[in-house]
Amino acid sequence: MNFKTEIKKTEYQKKFQSASIEKLALDFELRSKLKNDPAVIEAAELLKAGEIVALPTETVYGLAADAMNPGAVEKIFRAKGRPQDNPLIVHIADKSQLRKLTAAEIPIKAEKLMERFWPGPLTIIFPKSPAVPAVTSAGLDTIAVRMPAHPLMLAVIERSGLTLAAPSANTSGFPSPTRAEHVFNDLKHKIPLILDGGACHFGVESTVIDIRAEEIKVLRPGGISREEISKFLGEEVTLAAELKEEQVLSPGMKYRHYAPSKKLYTFNFDDKIFVLNQALKKAEKTKIAIITARESKVDSEKISDKNIKLLQVFSHAEPEELAQKLFDLLRKLDADKSIEEIYIEELDTAGIGEAVMNRIFKAAAADQYSQPGGGSN
Repeated sequence: MNFKTEIKKTEYQKKFQSASIEKLALDFELRSKLKNDPAVIEAAELLKAGEIVALPTETVYGLAADAMNPGAVEKIFRAKGRPQDNPLIVHIADKSQLRKLTAAEIPIKAEKLMERFWPGPLTIIFPKSPAVPAVTSAGLDTIAVRMPAHPLMLAVIERSGLTLAAPSANTSGFPSPTRAEHVFNDLKHKIPLILDGGACHFGVESTVIDIRAEEIKVLRPGGISREEISKFLGEEVTLAAELKEEQVLSPGMKYRHYAPSKKLYTFNFDDKIFVLNQALKKAEKTKIAIITARESKVDSEKISDKNIKLLQVFSHAEPEELAQKLFDLLRKLDADKSIEEIYIEELDTAGIGEAVMNRIFKAAAADQYSQPGGGSN
């Protein structure tokens, strides 16, 4: 169906730009008001009718459908061009909704994690209830669930009474959407409605964790770091290996994701001088963009007359800044027809840096750029 896609805002738009979006998610008075907002009511009615709607979360915008309606969930895969073996995350607004999604008692460890990190960017793998359609779990006997920390998403879930399957609201494989206009650019005419909740607070997707085995594994790094989880539980948390052929328990484990259409190269601090010299040579024939930290010393005069767009837009001391900006930057550079290649400086993988570098490496695929014998791999 060819829709006239609309972007709609609520009267509480300014509140969503607060730095304490998680606190707003726990503002039940605000959520009660939002449930009666015309835009929220429209979104809820569309979802109950089996349509798909783009909604903001604290991580990225999600493309939502009734998780228990297989026909509605299939529309997500068609609109995104998403592989059918890539499982979806189901979003809830209350822990009581877990009962119809899971096939077993909630483990004590999961209860502790939910109490500490929900609502928030943590997705937990559970045994799946037989009532959950196979298309929602990509045929797996597990289901990934989280409670988002955005009051608008929570209000839509509460208004509709549904659990919502919601991967990122973009064309599959492209940079995730962190603004309503990103969704519109990818999915216009494919979906009826986008609710505008402003720019996303985290800018990278949720952390996905599997606690069913003795060894706790992060399947996809995200807004909650491994260090935070490990410190809270008092035990080691490992990062699962990427899988190529096997069935995967979580999105982000198998396919290339987050990629602009242009070549993306990464370089680390040790290789910076080498890479910049190579970039200067390349820029004699090709216009390129370089994304680097503000504290990285770059001779701007040396490149001022070259075909180089220099973007010193983050600090190594605050990796959250690049997390928030990454996908928006990649989309803007992709839209700039004059730029042919993008170079980006790597972050340390501590904290949220692990999630940011996971996204960058997946976007760059085999295009890491390093001095022969140097640091990147």
